[in-house]
Amino acid sequence: VKHAEKTAIVEVDLHASALLDTTAGLTNSEILDYQLGKVRETLDQYRHTKGRKIVFIHGKGEGVLRNALLKEIRDKYKNCSCQDASFREYGFGATMVTVH
Repeated sequence: VKHAEKTAIVEVDLHASALLDTTAGLTNSEILDYQLGKVRETLDQYRHTKGRKIVFIHGKGEGVLRNALLKEIRDKYKNCSCQDASFREYGFGATMVTVH
């Protein structure tokens, strides 16, 4: 059971509509900060689980969230690597992070 659990892919939908009840009154910067907070929370939770794969669904948009996500991982999570998630499953808008 542990082995199956360890190989399961964790999916995190970073769309503002999935994370927040409403975005009323929030600036784009505040929404991005909230989304990156969710990324940090998830990576901190799984940072010691070698081999864990986490898919962050960010959508394709203009790439602001994706670029911020990649920078965050590159700068603060040296034990993780990133790649585009499966196009077949997620389309263009997802990044897969592997914990090493």
